[in-house]
Amino acid sequence: NKDLAMSDENVIAEFNEVEKAIDGKGRVLLRKSGTEPMIRIMIECEEYEKCVEYAERIALAVQNGGYTVD
Repeated sequence: NKDLAMSDENVIAEFNEVEKAIDGKGRVLLRKSGTEPMIRIMIECEEYEKCVEYAERIALAVQNGGYTVD
């Protein structure tokens, strides 16, 4: 459920932590897809490796909330 995932306090907390870590030197976007049953995560920052790390952190919070299908 995209709505539940987007309102999950752990997902929101991880999003906020990533946003704080980026510290204005990029951006983080978390949104529901309008056409597919998924959450979209977009990260822009100074280092590619950090982008991957931040995206994985948010994705893990979504997964730990039980909002993914294997």
